[in-house]
Amino acid sequence: MRAPMRVLAGLLLGLAALAPGAVRADDTTATPRYTEWQSSGTSKDLQAFVAKLKAMVDEADKAKAADPVFIQDLRDLIASASATTTTTPAALPTVRLFYDNFSDGNFTSNPVWKVTAGQWSVDILGSNTGMKSTIIPPGQTSSQNVKLNDVLGAILQPQTSQGTTGATYASIYTAVKITNVFKLSLQLLSKEKFGRLDIGPYQGSAGNTAYRVTYFPNGNPGLALQRVTPQGQTTLASYNQVLPLEGDKLHLIELLRDGAGTMTVSVDGKALVTAKDTTITKPFDGLLMINSGGRYVIRSVQIDGTN
Repeated sequence: MRAPMRVLAGLLLGLAALAPGAVRADDTTATPRYTEWQSSGTSKDLQAFVAKLKAMVDEADKAKAADPVFIQDLRDLIASASATTTTTPAALPTVRLFYDNFSDGNFTSNPVWKVTAGQWSVDILGSNTGMKSTIIPPGQTSSQNVKLNDVLGAILQPQTSQGTTGATYASIYTAVKITNVFKLSLQLLSKEKFGRLDIGPYQGSAGNTAYRVTYFPNGNPGLALQRVTPQGQTTLASYNQVLPLEGDKLHLIELLRDGAGTMTVSVDGKALVTAKDTTITKPFDGLLMINSGGRYVIRSVQIDGTN
């Protein structure tokens, strides 16, 4: 019975060396004899060490080579260490995939944006620089009821029948490969207290599979996170308050999706909407923006992803 205990003692010494909170043998204070083991959670050697320790504890328990209370303490410690070492953080975007601040005065090259409805322009003078779009339908003060699915087809079919004066929406997109794990960052000025702005990545040439951040100026909810598929539109979560972004102040809207499918919409660094959805698993083919009411200035767009 001594051999298992000698090996077990050696393993415990190794365990003590890995534990920053371990108690020294010559410590004369009243510190508890055992403390919780804190590991980095990423070492394969540590996982192998825990497995070997568990085998030795089982052997010592079977041979009744140690006090049962001591054996149980070891089992609890092994369980805690195993839970820590097997936890893997969800992947996060680390690589820039796309950026445009419209400082070149256009959206037609480097990178290329394509207008499929309404009118978009770029202004590089004054305080409201960026890409602009204005939609104010005659006799209408809100466009919150516009169905997103009705305009997604605009990606493939430019709406030449819409005049710039009576247009009910304006849409623009850029084709860029976006990984399933991504972060979309958009600097925005909003000028009218009505309407709706949809922004998000899409899949396929028709663009009818997508995730979308929807902003409702002066509306309640003020912000929504939506999933769009050929079967329809689903609201995953929303910020059920008015979100006052109108005025001359620049605001940052961000949509983050991690490797576990958790999505967070933040405004000016504050998380307002969170939801988890794993329905859409493939990479995206581009970014689409739809103005169905309001006056907006897009100062810059950045997309980060993974390799």
